[in-house]
Formats: sequence, C-alpha cells, structure tokens
Amino acid sequence: MACAPGRRGMSAGQDRADRLKTQHIDDLLGQRLREIRNAMGLTREQVGDELAVSDSRIRDYEEGDRIPAARLWQFCGRYGIAVESLFEGLPHHVGGRDTEVADESAPFDSPFADEVVRAINAAAEQLNPVERRLALAALRGMGQRKLKTL
Repeated sequence: MACAPGRRGMSAGQDRADRLKTQHIDDLLGQRLREIRNAMGLTREQVGDELAVSDSRIRDYEEGDRIPAARLWQFCGRYGIAVESLFEGLPHHVGGRDTEVADESAPFDSPFADEVVRAINAAAEQLNPVERRLALAALRGMGQRKLKTL
C-alpha cells in the first residue's frame, strides 16, 4: 500500500476518509479560533504577522482546514488560553453532526426542557464569545456537581 509523503502508515485515501469523519471537529475549532480573535479585536493580518502565517492561511484554519498541533498551540499562546479550552464541549465521536444530534436530543424531550433551553439561548445571545464560554463552563460544572450527588 502506497503512503502519501509525510503520513506515517496512512494512504491518501485513508487520510481523506479520516478527515471526512472528523471535519465537524475541524470546523468547530476554526469557528472558536475566529470567535476568540474577533472578541480580542484582532485582524487575521495581525495574528498572521505574529505567528508568521499568511492571513489567507488563518482564514483557511478558521473555515475548517485541519490545524497542525504545533500551530494550534501557537494560537492558544497568542490568545492567552489553554489548549484544552478549545476542545471543551466538542463531541467525542467520529462521524458527522447528525449522529451527535440523534444521540443527545433525548434528554430535551419535555416542555420544561424547551423552556430552559430557550431561556439559556436568550441569555447567551447577550454575551460575547468569551463570556459564552465561561457561562457554558459554569453550567457544565453545575451539572457535574448534580451528577455527583445522585
């Protein structure tokens, strides 16, 4: 089996299939990087100059191109955030978003849940991206404490 240059033991077809299975993660990471950059009032050019990357490459990353681990580490260093914070709340499955929606929709089937979700969404719309991440972390923390008391 021929391997693409630079890919350890993975054919070009395998790499392409792997990327399709995880594209939703790349899209979400890119979206989060864009939100953080915008919240900090930075342009792609400014970030690109600091990281020695073209602004078009920054755009590609923000639009879902796969980001090398070392580059992701550089982004986080520039933005002053922990690498793991970018991955908080991401789905832990391989595959598209459709499977995630099917798996996670069941707990929200009650009218009370709909009301809570609407209230949370309304409040979240008033927050900037950084505040949204903090609020999400707080909600997750509350949920974890509740699970431990059951």
